[in-house]
Amino acid sequence: MVTVTVNNTPTSTMPYAQELADIPDLQVQNSSIHDEYVNLTAANLSITTDGPLFINSGTGNDTIIDNSMTPGDVVIDPGSGANTIQASSNPTSHDTIIVDAEADAPLTDVITGLKAGDGVVIKGLTALSPNDFTNATVGALQGLMFTTHLPTATSPAAQTFLSGYTTSDLIAGGRLSVTPFTPPSSMPEASPYLLLQVVH
Repeated sequence: MVTVTVNNTPTSTMPYAQELADIPDLQVQNSSIHDEYVNLTAANLSITTDGPLFINSGTGNDTIIDNSMTPGDVVIDPGSGANTIQASSNPTSHDTIIVDAEADAPLTDVITGLKAGDGVVIKGLTALSPNDFTNATVGALQGLMFTTHLPTATSPAAQTFLSGYTTSDLIAGGRLSVTPFTPPSSMPEASPYLLLQVVH
């Protein structure tokens, strides 16, 4: 059973409702996710999970922490706002963070603790150039920042910061890979996206 706390209070989950079926790379229909916590509020939330879960928060400035000690997947859609996400240190627990630049911007997601097998899905985008990434500092953290503006270059910014990574991790043989997904006509329900994944 997954335990979730919200603002230090134990909170009930609901059965996972397959919200991520439009992202084939996550293969959530075959994963360990059976529960979800969805709270689309403007309040600032502090959410902690100890096991596989889909988390979707709203427009507040949220802190989401994966403390999973069991094998499985945690998928986090932190919505808009200025969010801090801490991935699990457990090598058998894999985190995927969703950045929806079209629906949720403006947003800034500061992500720490990403390890091999973890990733970031950037919805609505199928190409990034090396110029879209910069080495950056956020508070006391150094890492890799990328900024997207969708659907147009003048749209609000979606900024994603990966602590502990640099632009050199994007070169061939580096720690990060980028894979685009463009849905075929046989999958009208699917979204185009990029999967930025930690490979080692």
